[in-house]
Amino acid sequence: MPQFGSSTVIPARVRLIMLDCFDTLVEHQDWTYLARRGVVEFLAHFSKKRNVALVVVSDAEESAIVAALDQAKLSGYFGRIYHAGNASQDLGHGRRRKRLDIPLVDLGIAAADALFIGDSPADAESARFHSIPFIRVPRSEDRAFTFASLITGPSCYNSGDFSAAMMKYYLGDDKPPAKPT
Repeated sequence: MPQFGSSTVIPARVRLIMLDCFDTLVEHQDWTYLARRGVVEFLAHFSKKRNVALVVVSDAEESAIVAALDQAKLSGYFGRIYHAGNASQDLGHGRRRKRLDIPLVDLGIAAADALFIGDSPADAESARFHSIPFIRVPRSEDRAFTFASLITGPSCYNSGDFSAAMMKYYLGDDKPPAKPT
């Protein structure tokens, strides 16, 4: 199965970058949301120098996203925030999928000219489902990672190392059998 998440270079054709919020843009430390390392430089570069539209797409509640972005001083970089109330699909069994198609329609941008950056198997699956190129960023497993490395790419973090087994498990292809009752 081809790996979504293998790209660590953002092509010049990209006109829209969609970013997950929690553990992607912001991290929680000592009861405070902080911008991830290199995020400010990344957002400034793509919004100002490359004139790329930046939006947040999260399956969290809008108020939580706004509060986290405000606390991390990132609010001014995003034209729109897509959240549980306007861009999340219930898949049942506690699973949700981010509706990456909604920002594409709203902004009139083709999937090939967009990119989604996230940190989880659910993010990768949303990108795969909507045929949007995906870059996976590490959570805390790689403290050396900086978003600034994605400005010129390739980053020192190879998002292609994203585990195929984890994706297979998330999609339900490799769930352990249920215990008999």
